[in-house]
Amino acid sequence: MTHVARYSIVRFLPYAETEEFANVGIVMLAPTARYFDFQLSNKWRRLSAFFDKLDRRVFAQGVAAFSEELARTRDMAVPWLAGDEQRLDGAQRIFDDLVRPREALFRFSSVRAVMTTSPEVKLAELFDHYVEHDFATPEYQEKLIEKAVRGVLCREGLDARFHRAKLGVGALQFAVPFAELDEGGKALRVIKPLHLAYDDPLRILDHGNQWLGRLRHLERVKATPKSLLLSVTEPPVDTERFGAFEEVRRDLTSLGAVFAASNDEQALVRFAQAA
Repeated sequence: MTHVARYSIVRFLPYAETEEFANVGIVMLAPTARYFDFQLSNKWRRLSAFFDKLDRRVFAQGVAAFSEELARTRDMAVPWLAGDEQRLDGAQRIFDDLVRPREALFRFSSVRAVMTTSPEVKLAELFDHYVEHDFATPEYQEKLIEKAVRGVLCREGLDARFHRAKLGVGALQFAVPFAELDEGGKALRVIKPLHLAYDDPLRILDHGNQWLGRLRHLERVKATPKSLLLSVTEPPVDTERFGAFEEVRRDLTSLGAVFAASNDEQALVRFAQAA
């Protein structure tokens, strides 16, 4: 059975003056599923960079107290959810009272609705998305670079020259978002977003080696584009991760790739405008 679930995002807002906040939890009510629950994060590490001047004890003590408040509210709703459909309005009122606008350390977003067959699973999915940011995968990071590149190309009137295409031959082909093709459909110039700013140096090597292998394949089948620009996010210079990045850059450069920082619009435009 599909249920309508109402949910609100819990926000940690320590400085009311600036209105800056961080998502730290989800509270959900699905009346027809007799479901009312929440998920709340107590991870300070994720927030410390954002609220670097805040004593972590403020968050630790606050989230503990707020978790108890949410648990009490959930328990208040249980008798209403256990009754017949006419009593479900009581649970709705409890939920609405909980998420009302408040001047407090923890506040709520506007209430949203979602259809689900499993409120418990949906609560976990929403928590992962809004709090844990599970969408921020390497693929997502490269999509952000791709969006920025496309914006620059459109602004400079160069977007009509570059199209999504596949490189390689036969079954061994892979897609790139920006390729300038000759009349026969062969790639002349390619722009490839590449995320190499992982926290783990090994992941930098692994992702770099993936593209190293692909370029070597293109070389073997004589399908290497005339020129290739890698629009790259890179780790900070003063970190161990940068050594892994340098190794990747050296190997890919040896196969003819040109590197440019993902925010270097001038390098991108020069490459795209080249004859």
